Amino acid sequence: MYTMLCAGCGHRTAMTLLDELIARKGLKEKTILALDVACCSLLIDEVGYDAVMCAHGRVLDVAKGYQSVRKDRCVISYMGDGAAYSIGIEEMIHAARRNDRAFAVVINNGLYSMTGGQTAPTYVGDAGENDRNAGFQAEKVLGGFPIRYLARAALTDGPNIERARKYLETAMDGYLSGSGFHMVELLSPCPTNYKLSPKEMGEMINGQMTRYYPLGEFVKEGERTPC
Repeated sequence: MYTMLCAGCGHRTAMTLLDELIARKGLKEKTILALDVACCSLLIDEVGYDAVMCAHGRVLDVAKGYQSVRKDRCVISYMGDGAAYSIGIEEMIHAARRNDRAFAVVINNGLYSMTGGQTAPTYVGDAGENDRNAGFQAEKVLGGFPIRYLARAALTDGPNIERARKYLETAMDGYLSGSGFHMVELLSPCPTNYKLSPKEMGEMINGQMTRYYPLGEFVKEGERTPC
């Protein structure tokens, strides 16, 4: 499944978790996946439900349009960190500010992977956790808006993937209840562009990225939570 992706790519794990969640809830015939371009675009021919390709960074707007006319559908906004926090930052901020009904999944690998690995707004590199030049922290920017749910997990090993599964289900359940903005960010491996083995990539995420991007639930049922 998802044979177009590079070996060790986190998109495969993220989509497998979503596929399992959609199947478990019996939503396959009611799901619309709004996909961003770049590596996300490689998923569109292999998902087992309806999907639409969006202009770069405009996933949340397209999903909102679908939701407004197909209120009975489960519309999932799936995008990379460049789309979410760079070209699509306006859409992201205003969706959170309005507390739009949304279920957003953001893949954070710190890079624009398809175009050669240029650094994205989330790139950390050797920056310390208090370095103001380091990456975009969603909990500091979006957490101040009246959103319903915001969490971060890592797609690196069994326990972290189980945490990601839990967060995705919590976000989907809240979204399906009809309440506002729900987002899960997933720290994701990209061994190809970092030129690391999958094992080394997981160690880099767990040991370096999580110092700047702590894991946990930052907003739950509209209330900020200590992590």
